[in-house]
Amino acid sequence: MNTFWSNWVIILTLLFLIFMIIVVAYYWRKNHTADKENTVDSFDNIKENDAAVPKLLLFSYFIAFVLAAGFLVLYPGLGNWQGLMDWKSTSEATQPHPTNLQKQITQAKLNGSSYQQLSQDATIVNAGNALFQTHCAACHLSEAEGQTHFPNLSDNVWLYGGTDKDIHHSITKGRNGVMAGWKTILSAEDINHVATYIASLQADRIISAPAFALQQGKTVFNKNCTSCHGSNAQGNQLLGAPNLADNIWLHDGSIEGIIHTINNGLNNVMPAFENQLSEVEIQALGAYIRHQHTLRANELANLNKELITKGQYLAYAGDCVACHTGEGGELFGGGLGFVTPFGTMYSTNISSHPDFGIGDYTYSEFYDALHKGKGKHGYLYPAMPYSSYQYVTDDDTKALWAYMQSLNYVNTRNRNNQMMFPSNIRLGLLGWNIAFLNTDPLEYPANSTESWRRGKYLTMGLGHCSECHTPRNIAQALISDKLFQGNLIDGWMAPDITATELYQDRWSITSLTDFLKTGHSEKGTAFGGMAEVVKNSTRYLTRDDVSAIAEYLITGDKYNVLDKSVGQITPPGFGDLIPAQVNVQDPNLEGSATDPLKKEQQLYGLYIQTCGACHGADGKGREGIAPTLLNNGIIMHKDPYDTIAVTIRGLVPNYLEQEIDFMPMSSFNTVLNDADLAQLITFVRQKLGGRDIPITTTQVTKIRTDLIKAGFAGNIHNLTQPMNNNPE
Repeated sequence: MNTFWSNWVIILTLLFLIFMIIVVAYYWRKNHTADKENTVDSFDNIKENDAAVPKLLLFSYFIAFVLAAGFLVLYPGLGNWQGLMDWKSTSEATQPHPTNLQKQITQAKLNGSSYQQLSQDATIVNAGNALFQTHCAACHLSEAEGQTHFPNLSDNVWLYGGTDKDIHHSITKGRNGVMAGWKTILSAEDINHVATYIASLQADRIISAPAFALQQGKTVFNKNCTSCHGSNAQGNQLLGAPNLADNIWLHDGSIEGIIHTINNGLNNVMPAFENQLSEVEIQALGAYIRHQHTLRANELANLNKELITKGQYLAYAGDCVACHTGEGGELFGGGLGFVTPFGTMYSTNISSHPDFGIGDYTYSEFYDALHKGKGKHGYLYPAMPYSSYQYVTDDDTKALWAYMQSLNYVNTRNRNNQMMFPSNIRLGLLGWNIAFLNTDPLEYPANSTESWRRGKYLTMGLGHCSECHTPRNIAQALISDKLFQGNLIDGWMAPDITATELYQDRWSITSLTDFLKTGHSEKGTAFGGMAEVVKNSTRYLTRDDVSAIAEYLITGDKYNVLDKSVGQITPPGFGDLIPAQVNVQDPNLEGSATDPLKKEQQLYGLYIQTCGACHGADGKGREGIAPTLLNNGIIMHKDPYDTIAVTIRGLVPNYLEQEIDFMPMSSFNTVLNDADLAQLITFVRQKLGGRDIPITTTQVTKIRTDLIKAGFAGNIHNLTQPMNNNPE
């Protein structure tokens, strides 16, 4: 408290004490005697005579006044007066405010000391810490790490500059950064495009948007935003306009959050403390802020750079960002929902933020979470693939830990899970681990190659391929004797990738390596969840590592036995088949049931009208438009689920390689009824996939119903007359 307010507190306290003494003295003087014969009140013939004020009351007041005066002399209570007893609260005892702070800082300043030099004095830093906890921690948190809307003061990113002069100005004068809202100026489409463009500026942030949308967003940005944020979007400290090209967000950095900011604007107000704190206290605060900045800088400097680089590579291999980044959100900020039969759980913030992330974890706690599914605050749900990560070596775990410690703070609080009873009781997961967690180490045959062993380690460990491609039991545990045999996730079938299936469908190490490395190969293009895996994980791996994964999957082992007796499929193609003219809305396929050739011609005609324009009359695809269907891994797969689902859902490009990306695929949900769609898919799988088992109407109906119920079915095509999905 500055001297002005301290003096006012002293004067008002003493005046109040004197006033109370006068009131008590006046009351005593007026009422200390009484006429006992005088009746002052009567009720029901009961008389109340006058009586003097008891002396005990006067003595009580006298004792209270003496104790109050003694307290104010001995203990803090009069402004800045600390009392003769030099008493301190518990927090002050642990963070003492020095009585000679004024002298220390004045002397230091006379010697030209900077905040950095002042931050070397523990007494000054402790005093600054006490002031910070009182005046600043509510917004910037206790260790100056910041939270949403309030900046981190311990990193190298400064909104208004990080010099001593800038920090001093911020504390004394405050800040008032204003951003206007744009919702009445820009269209919703333009705001969406510019928000997507801004999000795309962050390194390693994967944005699923076509090039034209990003270019349109850039155009809108250059026209409306560069005057404050600069042409390179790196901000302007004079205005307090933040850098939009780094991975640090003061406000919500998700695309949804960016859109909200653009729509509604912001008013970043920091109060001025020049009338609340003395100059010495402001200097102590500056020293404490610089101290916290130095601590964080030293933490980062002490990390092994080679380990960080290795850990980043391993984090890519583990696809950590895919689960620990919400839809359109900040990297590693968590918030992605996982819908299970037992409720919805949300991934957590795994940035180095000490309050919201894992910055306060020890290495041992990180190891237990990764390998044993035991978090700092309880057991983890097996959506965290610790059943696979348990195979990560100690050296790789240490590298991952170094990388996680190096991450920027993400100021995103973890969302509460919405799990039903009793699955919301974390202790029950200990029983799940006992029942289902197989802790046997990976086996490597003596005659296996080094690349095969590397492939198995990556596939079964960090790559955790089995977590998606293996079916689960009612307790959501992997069914161990059905390794890689496929599993339904989010309306797509993570297909059977056993060595036998890959062999039968003519996958090679080269084609599978191309597919995992680029998302494209002669066997088709990644889509759905697999496209996300390529985007966030496998494309960052070396080709040797990806090839090792492909070698392991195609070669197999005793848990994934390759059975070549099934033979390999060779699709015949369309050959010289001549398409018939058909009406897409009413192809009348049943009318040609007695003439196989005519029916094939009708089905080929239906293919030409619905698929041929993009995939080509021969099914070999068209560059830049659509991938091949001939020899396509999904068309050839024994399970037709994804082939059926893709016609009902439609597809968006994976946006991995803009130059070779394909066009969106429209949904045929409202174009063909179940019976016609079943016959068309049967025909395509026979000719282009070599699979002769027919698709039934019941299969299509079941899949369509499930997709519509889950909200996955598309409706891009709109017909004037609704189709009949229940033909007589």
